[in-house]
Amino acid sequence: MKAGQVKVWLDQGPAVLLSECEVESESITFEEAEDDVAQTTERGWMIHLLETGEMLTVHEETLHNGEMNV
Repeated sequence: MKAGQVKVWLDQGPAVLLSECEVESESITFEEAEDDVAQTTERGWMIHLLETGEMLTVHEETLHNGEMNV
């Protein structure tokens, strides 16, 4: 994957890959965040959803070419 490519994000339609980034590997609660629990990260992407105009950071494995295995 590289910036500028168009992929599909989950079932939300086409998305332009903007840049690689770090995303949280696990969700934590507000209480854990207040207690300074260390978060782990993994590689992800900043994307621009073409149908809604939203910009999001997403996990790399949630992006695909449009072919879904059923």
